[in-house]
Amino acid sequence: MSKIKRILSSYQSLVRLLLVGVLVLFLIVFILFIAKMAPKITSSFFKGPAMLVNFLQSPEENLQYFSGRTNVLLLGISGGDHDGADLTDTVIFASIDIKNGDTVMVSIPRDIWLQDLQAKVNTAYYYGEEKQKGGGFSLARDSVYQITNQPINYTFLVDFQGFVKAIDLVGGIEMVVDKAFDDYQYPIPGKENDNCNADKELKCRYEHVHFNSGKQLMDGATALKFVRSRHAEGDEGTDFARSVRQQKVIAALKDKLISIQFWLSVQKWGELLNIFQTYVKANPTLSDKETASFANLMLRFVRQKSVIRTLALDQGTEESPGFLVSPAIEKYGQWVLVPRTGNWQEIQEYFKQKISGSF
Repeated sequence: MSKIKRILSSYQSLVRLLLVGVLVLFLIVFILFIAKMAPKITSSFFKGPAMLVNFLQSPEENLQYFSGRTNVLLLGISGGDHDGADLTDTVIFASIDIKNGDTVMVSIPRDIWLQDLQAKVNTAYYYGEEKQKGGGFSLARDSVYQITNQPINYTFLVDFQGFVKAIDLVGGIEMVVDKAFDDYQYPIPGKENDNCNADKELKCRYEHVHFNSGKQLMDGATALKFVRSRHAEGDEGTDFARSVRQQKVIAALKDKLISIQFWLSVQKWGELLNIFQTYVKANPTLSDKETASFANLMLRFVRQKSVIRTLALDQGTEESPGFLVSPAIEKYGQWVLVPRTGNWQEIQEYFKQKISGSF
């Protein structure tokens, strides 16, 4: 009997030793895991409070600005690998009051001819990138400055697919279509280089889009067609009408983004941030402080119950001439727009007075 007890006792000691060994091994693995994850845990823990502090700070502390306003250039491209993928289909200048979020926005017609560039303004980003990687931002910024005489603090390049996804994320946008229109030459994505089985008219590259007049809910794909359509019959086929549609869609998307339903959805804010990071390039790259300050400006805009003030650069009418005219095609070899007075001074003065609220 005593022999059996001694045997069991020896096994008991072995079991204890094994348990201690397993416990020590577990502690070592746990310590190594914590050491590895510590930076990420610390970053996650402190990032939220840091972003909140940045959000509560005055935007003047974190954002670039001039004369009390932050000026932004928004460029929209179709993306992809086809010819002209880097041509900016959308060129929008926006000026935001750094204190109250008051926003002035104007669409720059893509067909404006720039003498220094010897090309249309919508080619500036493309030619800048061809010359040097990252040079597209600089050339586009300089080109718009030549027209407006307004410094540009931030430039955002948006792939249209991000635009589509953002609208779908908020559940679509409500739009009022002022005039019904048809466009029989709307480009089909992915068909840009299709030879259409040797069809000389290349009909397979295009689709027919139609919009009824009146109020309607648009998903992202529909809204993109609404703002990009350039070959509609009648007045809606002009770049000026397209510019107005672009501004209306941006305003409608803004309304959805500042709605209480969207603000209360943490998940959607995360998805929106992911869309921004995937489909939007910023120059200069935004820091966390700048991102939080832009959100602060949006909140100030909402609190002030502001509306986006829009400016128009167009050809006007016979009774009321606009700022731009279209010379004979022979002069530049293509249809372009140039300042009515022969220089940009009149337009620059208009920008200055409108942005400052002088009239």
